[in-house]
Amino acid sequence: MSASNDDQGLLGRLFDWVKARVHRDDDLYALTRGDLAMMASDLGISESDLRDVLPKAADNSLLMDEMMIARGLDPDRVRRSCGGLARDLELTCVRCGSVARCRSDLAQGVAAERCHEYCGNAEVFDELLAGA
Repeated sequence: MSASNDDQGLLGRLFDWVKARVHRDDDLYALTRGDLAMMASDLGISESDLRDVLPKAADNSLLMDEMMIARGLDPDRVRRSCGGLARDLELTCVRCGSVARCRSDLAQGVAAERCHEYCGNAEVFDELLAGA
């Protein structure tokens, strides 16, 4: 599933920006400490977390959007109305260890029913749905 740059979320857009300027994974570590500090500060995360999440950000942000849609949420609306929360949701997704299961459940159309078994954002999605 392809998304426009505006639909990827903050981490996805950041990853695209870095990827456009960095050609190999090792080049991420060639960025200056100031560059990393500025990016991490803008995201509200540590530099080490930034190094950890960048390689996975775009793919997992798309999965998060798909999960939101499967749960009945509009990802763009969530980002507009809950910017800080949306960033936290993205960080949880990027750090997720159940990406393969998430991708599989989404493809099978059973993610909404099974997400509470593995999705770190499932309860927050429940709260968003309850408040909608």
